[in-house]
Amino acid sequence: MGFLKKLFLSNWSTEFRCVRPAITIQNDHLKAVWNDEKENTFGIERLFKLFLVLSSYVFPGLYLRHISGKFGLLPRKICSEVYVIFKLITPIIIFRCNLEDSIFAIILISYLLLETLLYLLGVIFLSDIYSPPISKKRSYLMLVINYIEVCLGFAVLYKATGGVSELVSNFDAIYFSFITATTIGYGHMAPIGHDAKALAIIHSMYNFIFIGLVLSNFAFNITYKDGTYRVKENKNKSETVNLKKE
Repeated sequence: MGFLKKLFLSNWSTEFRCVRPAITIQNDHLKAVWNDEKENTFGIERLFKLFLVLSSYVFPGLYLRHISGKFGLLPRKICSEVYVIFKLITPIIIFRCNLEDSIFAIILISYLLLETLLYLLGVIFLSDIYSPPISKKRSYLMLVINYIEVCLGFAVLYKATGGVSELVSNFDAIYFSFITATTIGYGHMAPIGHDAKALAIIHSMYNFIFIGLVLSNFAFNITYKDGTYRVKENKNKSETVNLKKE
């Protein structure tokens, strides 16, 4: 048991950090946007940020973080990771049980994909009120998992619509979903129905969001000063990177 704790938790296994309730934090985020505490917004941007904050209340992620946070910071982080993994394997379970044509499965996948979409948009547009991540590398890893989750989720929807040419098996649906996400498009498979075409459009928009997140995070952590590129650190220090201007 001690080995497993050390394997998964490292030094966190003996550390307990109290955290504020997740719902209270979300309420503070709503107040911050409403009162323009971090930055002044107006028009479409203001309405969109309010929508993103309010949307968290209709998804289980907020309440799972709220409940697990009662046991400390580490349980909250672990619970969030477990929930992300659950969202990742849900499409696989649906495929294994041949439930891709079930209305319940379609609604469930659409619901989880919508939650992921709004979360990713929140990371971009609510970065001024969100706390910095506990680990940048962990955030990138979670982003990769979200990317795979989205591809698998859309694979279920592609199979359910039946509007993709040459799509026969579940693996074909997964394959088509990934090549659509990466904008490769070999040409031997293509959406032919209106539903499948609409899904492909929505799927491509997800891809732009992922690209935007990666680029924005990279740009945020790189600053140019005194002829040298530097990487920002959490404690307002800079570590010189071997990327000097030629």
